[in-house]
Amino acid sequence: MEGKISKIVVACDSFKGTLSSTEICDITKEAINRYCRDCKVVAIPVADGGEGTTEAIARYHGAKTVECNAVDPLGRPIKAKYAISNDLAIVEAAEACGLTLVPTEQRNPRRATSRGVGMMIADAMSRGISRFVIGIGGTATIDAGTGLLEALGYRFRDSEGNVVEGCGETLGKIETIDSTNILPRVECAEFTIACDVDSPLLGPTGAARMFGPQKGATPADVELLEQGMGRFARLLAEITGRRDVARIAGGGAAGGIGLTLNLLLGASLKRGVDMVLETIGFDDLISDADLVITGEGKIDAQTLKGKTPAGVAEAAGRHGIPCIILAGQIDDREQLAAAGLTNIYSINDPAILPQHPATENQLDPSVAAARLANAVTVLLAQSEIGRESV
Repeated sequence: MEGKISKIVVACDSFKGTLSSTEICDITKEAINRYCRDCKVVAIPVADGGEGTTEAIARYHGAKTVECNAVDPLGRPIKAKYAISNDLAIVEAAEACGLTLVPTEQRNPRRATSRGVGMMIADAMSRGISRFVIGIGGTATIDAGTGLLEALGYRFRDSEGNVVEGCGETLGKIETIDSTNILPRVECAEFTIACDVDSPLLGPTGAARMFGPQKGATPADVELLEQGMGRFARLLAEITGRRDVARIAGGGAAGGIGLTLNLLLGASLKRGVDMVLETIGFDDLISDADLVITGEGKIDAQTLKGKTPAGVAEAAGRHGIPCIILAGQIDDREQLAAAGLTNIYSINDPAILPQHPATENQLDPSVAAARLANAVTVLLAQSEIGRESV
């Protein structure tokens, strides 16, 4: 690279299902240290409201981990973990209703429930917790948070007053929301929601149309979920008097959990990556850096909706610091380039894999680790990267 590189900050999210954010940061740091031994490397696992958010925020609060009974998206009993620090609980929705908890062939957002997340919140309340930071990325659900609310004592009723189970396929049947038996601590609790995307509830970038297919929804499922969400949104508008319900940024995050908690529990919606970066003092950490490296498993148009690489690149850009983005898979390059994300590289690009055969399983952790280390070394060594990025 042109000029002397004295400090590099590595701030990566996970390669979901393959390598954790901590593993990626460690591998990248080690590869950099092998290439430039005199360079100071600061490696920080980060997240955007999804997987790894609890870990990223909890470590800076000195929080301790606790475990409770919950259920997964299919309603099966599981043990879920969250972190507490004084009167603050840091909860990751994906711990109880994460997409990775459901085998591909069993994914069904029409029936998947967020009830387990509500059980985690209820458990924290039983320990005296009154403030919550909830990361809501990476869920298997499109139930508008109705399952979560059921665990807090809410009940949903149809036009005849019958209780309706909270899930995606029943949203269109809900006529009233009964809060008579909610847990006493709910109304005095303070909620901050860390959203991994800024998508609205409805439309082409909403909960059902953009994220439904990756959660297992068929085209027919997507239409049913979109219509149900529309009816539920109108009910929320009637209850709250808000006319912009369907357009609230972040309302479509986690299958609508963000919107419902915002409107019914007064939760504030924030970009998860901004919350994490602010918590760790990222602007100060990179103020004297020569290069920032970030990344996650897949980079595409959704990245621009508030994912980690976009947030980290924005922060680096504010300081005039070059930023390299690493990924396992890259799509929508034209849209990414139009938004200013150009220095994006796949660790699986044959051009930077001279010693790794294309037949290797890219999702195998050991393969991904080797390819990541190799990609970091190659990119640092290539002179054109130096001219373009530094």
